Amino acid sequence: MKKLAATLAIALALPLAAEETGMINLELNGLANASGSLYIGFYDSRDTWLGDATVTNLVLDVEQSREGELVKGNIELPVGEYAFSLYFDANGNGEMDTNFIGIPKEPVAMSNNAKVRFGPPDYEDAVFILTAEGVTQNIVVVTLD
Repeated sequence: MKKLAATLAIALALPLAAEETGMINLELNGLANASGSLYIGFYDSRDTWLGDATVTNLVLDVEQSREGELVKGNIELPVGEYAFSLYFDANGNGEMDTNFIGIPKEPVAMSNNAKVRFGPPDYEDAVFILTAEGVTQNIVVVTLD
């Protein structure tokens, strides 16, 4: 029994292994003359895709994040499977405006440049794998309406 207690004490005293992370590098086209905020939601499952339960959110100030024709941003997350959606808040009201049938009136994009056709793309079209080496997503932000 003393040996078991000593083993548990040693195991509890050891530091937990740090969770391995990777960097998602975003390179966004289509906002060369824009100013305002870009809202990005990150998801890690089909069940949460495009809902309120994001892994995390990122807000980029477009002017401060611009490098030439690109708007760039980085986010560090645990390695794994992710997809993201984003919209540019063109009128600065803090929400994505849509028309009467729900089509976004402001510029939007999805990871992997997944296309919006008669509704949002499937999670499988937008999902990518983040490794410890990181990943770059070159995305074109477009207006649908």
